[in-house]
Amino acid sequence: AEEPGMVRLFINIGKKHRAKPGDILGALTGESGVPGKVVGTIDMYDKYTFVEVPKEYARDVLNAMSHARIKGRNINIEPANRK
Repeated sequence: AEEPGMVRLFINIGKKHRAKPGDILGALTGESGVPGKVVGTIDMYDKYTFVEVPKEYARDVLNAMSHARIKGRNINIEPANRK
């Protein structure tokens, strides 16, 4: 479950694409200007990644990352499905 005040985002790149948490963090902070220290848990799976950011940054991150490339791939980022 996400931390209070945090929003969980889904990114369609993962370990199979040779991406590492640092790549995700670097792209996220580089594109959106969000300070790395406020970024929450990064959960990487084979084909996708979940990353948590504070609610107040979520919109900026989604907008900034919509054209980002990670490991040379165009990525898709969206709010994770609420379970």
